[in-house]
Amino acid sequence: MSITTANMGQNISNAVYVLRETYKNLNLLFSELDRIGEKEGFIPITPRFLRWKSDLDFDGWLISNFIKLYQLEKDPPLKNIPHMKGGYLYGIEIDLGENEYPIISLIRYNFDYSGRTRIPTVSDHWVFWDPFRVEKFFEINENEGLWTSTPLEKVKDRYWGIQNAIAKEIPLLSVTSPEDIRTKIFQELENLSII
Repeated sequence: MSITTANMGQNISNAVYVLRETYKNLNLLFSELDRIGEKEGFIPITPRFLRWKSDLDFDGWLISNFIKLYQLEKDPPLKNIPHMKGGYLYGIEIDLGENEYPIISLIRYNFDYSGRTRIPTVSDHWVFWDPFRVEKFFEINENEGLWTSTPLEKVKDRYWGIQNAIAKEIPLLSVTSPEDIRTKIFQELENLSII
């Protein structure tokens, strides 16, 4: 085996190791999000994060976007969807690959739940990912670091009756402690609820 082949092979192995360590750290972060979120009055909607995977598209072999959904415990329960509340849905989206550096998007979704009968599942990732990316279906604007998204009338039903969404981004690496999770994530999500 040539030195070039060995070096390239080692680079690939190192990259996979870094990815595994990143996933391990994200798993810890998701556990802390649930623990601290509950103390701050946020309850997780699903036990795991939402994600997109595909066996047919090689981009789908690697999970680089994770969305965890929460609601406020104090909101009234919905009659038509067990285990859900009648208020906003809050998303914490971690994206490892779309930007210069990994980011966390803090998102407040406003839905009309009247046509829904179940909680989101892992494969519903696209419902929560698309509003800030698919310009043919959403009017997307940014003003001083605050993103807004409003669906075109023709796609509201396709996207579960979404009315609008608001988001802001922070660097993933800026969250390094439980206090950061409390202040930089959950307090900021609360601030989005009054906008």
